[in-house]
Amino acid sequence: MTEPTGATTSEAPATASACDPAAAGDPAATAGEPAATARPRRADVVVTVVLLLLAVGVGAAVARVDTWWPTLTATTTRGDVGEVVTAGPLRVRVDDVRTGTVLEDGFDTLTTDGVWVAVDLAVSGTTKEAGIEALELRDDAGRDHEASHRASNTMMSTFVDPDVPEAGTVVVEVPARALDGDVVLRVLTEHDDADIDRPQAVAEIDLGRLELPAADVVVDVVRPALVPGGWDG
Repeated sequence: MTEPTGATTSEAPATASACDPAAAGDPAATAGEPAATARPRRADVVVTVVLLLLAVGVGAAVARVDTWWPTLTATTTRGDVGEVVTAGPLRVRVDDVRTGTVLEDGFDTLTTDGVWVAVDLAVSGTTKEAGIEALELRDDAGRDHEASHRASNTMMSTFVDPDVPEAGTVVVEVPARALDGDVVLRVLTEHDDADIDRPQAVAEIDLGRLELPAADVVVDVVRPALVPGGWDG
């Protein structure tokens, strides 16, 4: 004989919700414990990757700057008096070198306690108009003496066309000791995009040993003028 079923005293467990962290497999936070750290967002990951790529790119650019921007590296071409020396955008030829203690530059008569060195030279551009950025004499002790700021030195502000040379004089004032040994003329061309302390190209012309002038020897300046017949003249 079947016994009567008694009244139900408890209900069946409720179905777990998909949104319940415990049901999804994540441990439920207990009282007194910090909530779980949120996972990084996708945008943060993308930004980190982009910054890393930029760092790598900048490093590669710095390593290859002399390849991509060769004007940053100076080049030197050497020659002797009477030779046409090509240095980057400029051609230079030294025709004569004179020394004196009195300078007639066409505007003033200038004396010196040292020596005036007058360099007669011709210059032209190579592929475009160009000019002398700086000119200096380097003595045997390695000291550099720049073109004089007391003289007019018109050649220093002359820009010349490609292979249409102009001739003139650049004057340098040096102490007598600078002529104790051999002297080298250094013509620095336009630096363009290079740092001014690292010119694009340098022409070095060996002037040999220059004689000290006698007292009251006068040197004059040849005004800039086209060279008849050009470089072949």
